[in-house]
Formats: sequence, structure tokens, C-alpha cells
Amino acid sequence: MRFDDLLGREVVIWGAGREGLAAHRELAGRGIDAAIAVTGSSSAPSGVLTGAAAWERLRSAGVVVKSPGIPHTSPEYVELVRAGVAITSLMDLWITENRDRVIAVTGTKGKSTTSALTQHLLLALGREAALAGNIGIPVGARVGDDVYCAVTEVSSYQAAELTASPRVAVFTSLYPEHLPWHGGFENYVADKLRLAQFGAETVIVPNRSDDLGCRVSEVARGAHVVSPADVGITVTDQEISWDGVGRVALRDLNLVGSHNLVNAAIALTAVTAYSASLDRRTALDALASFAPLAHRLEVVPSSDGRTWIDDGLATAPQAVAAALTSLSAPRIALLAGGSERDLDFAPIIDALDGRDDVELVCTGPAGARLAHEAGSRLSRIHIADSFADAVSIARALTAAGDTVLLSPGAPSFDEFADYEARAAAFRALASEHAQ
Repeated sequence: MRFDDLLGREVVIWGAGREGLAAHRELAGRGIDAAIAVTGSSSAPSGVLTGAAAWERLRSAGVVVKSPGIPHTSPEYVELVRAGVAITSLMDLWITENRDRVIAVTGTKGKSTTSALTQHLLLALGREAALAGNIGIPVGARVGDDVYCAVTEVSSYQAAELTASPRVAVFTSLYPEHLPWHGGFENYVADKLRLAQFGAETVIVPNRSDDLGCRVSEVARGAHVVSPADVGITVTDQEISWDGVGRVALRDLNLVGSHNLVNAAIALTAVTAYSASLDRRTALDALASFAPLAHRLEVVPSSDGRTWIDDGLATAPQAVAAALTSLSAPRIALLAGGSERDLDFAPIIDALDGRDDVELVCTGPAGARLAHEAGSRLSRIHIADSFADAVSIARALTAAGDTVLLSPGAPSFDEFADYEARAAAFRALASEHAQ
């Protein structure tokens, strides 16, 4: 669906969060008068429809522009679909209108870093590139003529409403996440894959022969499915090598972890797919000047001799496992846990099994379950009463030269409003108790 398709129709924006309000501003700028409705117990700004009035407007709407936070499993969503109400989203409207100048990136983990890397490479190559989407910059206006490419991060929530694909679609990884929202893993996969199934020109995957690569190839009919290996890029735990171009070592980058070399290789492949004429040597060299994103294996300030690392966006067990394999220190205190989401903790337990250099400090309902499930295989487990207590325990278990790693494998909602609040608490405690 295009923005122009909304003209003359009764449009209701469902949700008053960041994207809902961005949608309202964008539609108003296009001369489209849209009401905003909030259902459930969520608080709403002045002038927003709530309660029975909100529900009646949604049911009678010509088009509902849904915010990404509203799950497909909610009774209201199911009822609107059954009633035949047309549902779209700001991301769907935007990609439909701008698809020819969009590289869109999704994946269970790695999508934000890969999006930022892709924009960084384009800028280093002298091309005007915008960064938008789930990374915290809502999409909106048409991409201007001066913008060479809009690199857009797309969450699974945003992908679920898509009816159009970008020119270049990028997938970084795929494993269980946000399952209650989607209604199970297969629904989650199907929603993610919508990014590639509506006419993408090129789709980038880490490996064309693994499960993700095969799933993408099944849905992306007519698209050119490409992996880093297909353009001559090889990734090891220590470096990226590009046939005929050169190589760059992990130690020379501002990135932590070999998994980020994979993200960098995917970004290089995406840039190459977008324009084969771009200078590959310049792109490879530009990796060294990339600054890592916040909350993704980010070293935070402390003066106590320990290395404090905020990997607070690692809310999936597989991301925690990747963090653990990327770090080396005499001793690591891993802060894990938070609110419960019933994900399988086997990747974390497997990554810890046999490692006597890691102390597992568990917090929140998810941490309690992790401690229980890991108890038969791990001995270095500590249960904290609160997040602050977990940090205190981690400090007591480590010394100068050691690492304290926040890589929770669970959301923050047991104690905090969001991951940023948890990260702020971690940063403050690292500094406040510095010795």
C-alpha cells in the first residue's frame, strides 16, 4: 500500500508510541487526516481515542496504520483481520514508496550493527546515506534526490506488515525471539521473511546453504540470493579476507567478537550488491574507522581495573553465547537474566559448559530459571536478589584485569522500563563503585 492510497479514506493510526506519532506527523504533512487510537490499558496523550471509542473507530476504519508494538496474537488484531479491515504500517507505506533506494536489514541479532556498518561504508565511499527504521529513527518522508541510499533496520514486528520488499534485503541471523508476539517460531520466521518475498532485487544472507539461506531462497522468488563467499569474502575468527582486494584483522577494528566480522562481511556484500562500481578497497579499509553502537559489546567507563562491557541488547540466548565466545579474560562475571520469556537457555548453558573462567550471576525470573536449568552442568552459579545485587556479586567475584559482562539473554522489564534503563544502571554502578 502507498501513502496516496490513504487519500479520501478514513484512516486510524493504532498506537501512540514513537512510530504511531511519527505516522501521524507524516500523514498530516501529506494532507491525510488520521485519528490515533489506543486500546488496552496503555496511557495515551491528550486527543487520542481510548476505550470503546478507540475500538469503534478501528472497526469502522477504511485503513488502520498499525504500530509495531501491537502483537498479531492480540484479540483485537485477530478480530480486525477477521472483519476484513485493511491494515498497513508506516514501514510498509514507506518501503513501498522508496524501495528502489533502500537497503533494508533484518535478523534476530546483528541487524543494528550491520545497518550502521552499511551506512558507514557508503559514507566512506562518498555516497550520501541515511540511516532509519528500528535503529531509533522512524521512517517517514520520501527519500530525497540527494540521498543515494536509505539503510533501514527492520524489526520482526515491522516486517510482519510488509507488502513490499526493498531493492536489497539483508538477513543477518534467524533464531527464536519474540515468539509470544508472533505466535510461535514458524510464524516469526514467516514474518521476518516477508522482507524478501515481494520483489527484492538482491537478498544478502550469511550462508546460502544453511537453514536461513534455504528459507530465504524459498520465498525470494526471482531475487539474486548472495552471501559474502559469493563475492570472494572469507571470514575467520580473526580476520576478513577479500579476494583481490585485501584483508583486515579483528584486532585492527573497534569491534568486539568474531561474530561482528560476519556482520561486517554482510555489510560489505550489501554495499557491493547495491552498486558494483563502488571501490572495494576503500570499503574494506573503512571498517577500521567504524565506531561500535551502544549496548552491543560496548566497553563502559570504569577506573577499577576491570573491563565492564554493556551487551544489554543481547536479549536472546544465542547472542549471549556469541558474546561469551568473543571474550577472553582471566575471569568473566556474566550478568544474565531479567524478565521471563520462556526462551530455551541451552545456547548459554552450552557456551558455559566446561569453562572455569566464567562466573554466572543470575537475576530476575529468567535468571532464576537459567540457574535452575544450568545447575546440573555448571558449578559457578550465583543468584542475585536484584540487578544492583548482581553487579555487587560480580564485583566481588572479579579483580583488576577481569571482565564484568552484562549480556542478559532476557528483557529488562522485571526491574526496568527498557534495556536503556538497565544499561544506565549498569554504567552508573560500574562508575559509582569503582575502586
